[in-house]
Amino acid sequence: MAGANQTRSLPPFFEQAFSVPVRRIASPGFSLKQSRAISLPRSLAHIVAHLPEFRRSLALIDETIREVQPDLILNFLEPLMGVYNLLRRHPVPVLVIGHQYALEHPQFLRVGKFPLQCLGMRQYIRVTGARSTRLALSFYPLPDDPKRKLFVSPPLLRRQLFELESVPGDSLLVYLLNHGYAVEIIRWHRQRTDIPIHCFYDKPGAPAEERYDANLTFHRLHGEKFLQMMATCRGVATTAGFESVSEAAYLGKPLLLVPVENHFEQYLNACDAEHTGIGLRDTSFRLSRLLQPVDLAVTGRFRDWVGRAEATILRAVELTAAGGMPHAKAAKVAKVFNTKTRESTGVNFNLP
Repeated sequence: MAGANQTRSLPPFFEQAFSVPVRRIASPGFSLKQSRAISLPRSLAHIVAHLPEFRRSLALIDETIREVQPDLILNFLEPLMGVYNLLRRHPVPVLVIGHQYALEHPQFLRVGKFPLQCLGMRQYIRVTGARSTRLALSFYPLPDDPKRKLFVSPPLLRRQLFELESVPGDSLLVYLLNHGYAVEIIRWHRQRTDIPIHCFYDKPGAPAEERYDANLTFHRLHGEKFLQMMATCRGVATTAGFESVSEAAYLGKPLLLVPVENHFEQYLNACDAEHTGIGLRDTSFRLSRLLQPVDLAVTGRFRDWVGRAEATILRAVELTAAGGMPHAKAAKVAKVFNTKTRESTGVNFNLP
């Protein structure tokens, strides 16, 4: 099952990665102002206006659980699954997965900006993770916290990443969560027209590829194409999404992180990545900062950490499953998870 909302639809490659039907549900999401900044009033108004759709989503979750009778539920931060856990007691153990759960760890980075959004995020992940074991994805190792039912894992990255060879290139690669930032890319490009730039964004109705001039090309979001270009680019600028930051760091690319305005989660990602040494944080797309070399020692430590993902995720799966079923059955679930998830979905848990 996969949630979609007014700002994020499911890309075609997502459904193509599964060998089973994907059931879509309406899910809450953020509303944007001028295609750049998050608007909390609009987001709340959208949730209230679409409550009937969310009720139908909850009914579909209930119907699916009754039909499938799963041994274990993996929740990749879908809020309605947490709401369902609160409203309907059921015996199926749930493992909720997301980098946002690092915020609950006592040793995680603390920031002073956006205190109200920080409080809101804490409440959001508390609801989303209701009656669930938590798996926090992190840029660096942190000890598990059994009292909070909290495991810490390296980023879980798509298998195609590990098939790529990272080579230094001439072009800069840009990923924009919101297309309103394209004007900043054009502004910088006019100052340095000698440096090739490829920019991926989510502009509605945009063609698959649009050349602004000889050295600036805009692309509609495309996961595989973006990843291929990342392996051969000179540096990556992004709006601080966790997965894109992790992929660029694994490939050893210089990273510039520009969080979406008024977006606490991305601000936190950018601060955490800068604290770890894998990227540089900024408030605008000053792409000149990507022209300096990367710290190879930091890249090596990050790659080693990512290499521990398989053992970490399997341990979390086994212990979560064991909490809701006999040990032998829990072991069987873990084995199925290790093979079927990797083969059917393309998600890689067997890293080199």
